[in-house]
Amino acid sequence: MNRGLALFLLLFTSSVPASAQTWPNRPIHMYVAQGAGGGQDTIIRYISDKLSQVLGQSIIVENRPGAGAVIGTQASARAVPDGYNFAVTSSAAIASNPHLVKNLPYDPIKDFIPVALLSKPGFLISVRSSLDMWGLGDVVALEKKSPGSLSVVIDGPRNASGLTAAYFNKVSGANLRMVPYTSPSQGLQDVIGGNVDLFIAPPGIHMPHIEAGKLRPLAVSGRQREPALPDVPTVGEAYPGFSITGWLMVSAPSGSPRDAVEKMNLAIDRILKDPAVVAWMQNFGSPSNMEAGNLTALSGFVRDEIALWGKIVESIGLSPQ
Repeated sequence: MNRGLALFLLLFTSSVPASAQTWPNRPIHMYVAQGAGGGQDTIIRYISDKLSQVLGQSIIVENRPGAGAVIGTQASARAVPDGYNFAVTSSAAIASNPHLVKNLPYDPIKDFIPVALLSKPGFLISVRSSLDMWGLGDVVALEKKSPGSLSVVIDGPRNASGLTAAYFNKVSGANLRMVPYTSPSQGLQDVIGGNVDLFIAPPGIHMPHIEAGKLRPLAVSGRQREPALPDVPTVGEAYPGFSITGWLMVSAPSGSPRDAVEKMNLAIDRILKDPAVVAWMQNFGSPSNMEAGNLTALSGFVRDEIALWGKIVESIGLSPQ
C-alpha cells in the first residue's frame, strides 16, 4: 500500500503545472514600450537589478518602442500569462491612448492586471537659461503680448508633453508653438542650443541640465511639487484644477497566476521602500511611490486615470485617430 501511495504522489506532483511550482524558478521578461535609454527604460532597468537580487532570478528587459507606446503595450498584452511576463505600463499607454487611438489593439482594463505602481511624477516645464524668464507668469505675459512668440518641444501632439502643452495653452490663454520631435533628446539639445524655448518632459530628463545651468525649471504639472525641486511651483498653483500626472506601473497580462502577481507586488513593495532606491529615484526626478499598492486599489486607480485623461483630451478638442 505504501508503494502504491508513493507512486500516486509521484504521478500527482509531476502533473502540477510549472506556474504552480515555487515562483520564480526561471528568468522573468519585462516589456518596455520605449527605446533603450529613455526615462522609463532607465527606471525599470534600475528596478530590475534590485528585483533580480530579491527574487533570485534574472529580469530580461525587452524594449518594444513605437506608435506612441502601442506596439510594446500590445506585445505585452499578448504575452503568455504564465507569471514570467510583465510589462511597464504608463499613463500614456493605459490612460490617454484609449481616448486618442482609434481601434486600439489592446484593452487597458481587460488585458492587464495592475501589479505595482512605481512612480507618479508630474511633467516638468523648463526654459532655456538664456531667456529672462523665471516663472509661468513671464511665459503667459509674453504670449498674451505676442501670441506664438515662444516655442516648446513636444513628443507629438497626442503624446504626454504635447497634451500637457495643449492643456496649458487651454487653461492659461497662451499660444505656445508646439514643435514635435520623434527624439526627445534631440529636442532637448535644440532647446539648450537656443533653437526652441521650452521643454516638457519627466523631471529626470531635465535634472542634469538644470544642475549644469542650461535649463531653468518653471513649473511641474502634477498635484504636488517635486521633492527634488521643492522651490518649483505646480502649474495648479497658478491655474487651480490643472493637474497632469505621468505614472509608471508594472502590470501583468490578464490570466497571469495570482501567486506570481502577489509575489511580484510584495517584491516591488520591498524595493520601493529601500532608502537607496528612494534616493536614486528622487535624484532621477521620478520619486518612488514608496509602496507598490494594494491590488484592488490599483485597479481603481487605473479606472480613475482613464476617466481623468478622457476629460483632458475632450477639453483640448482631440478625437481618436
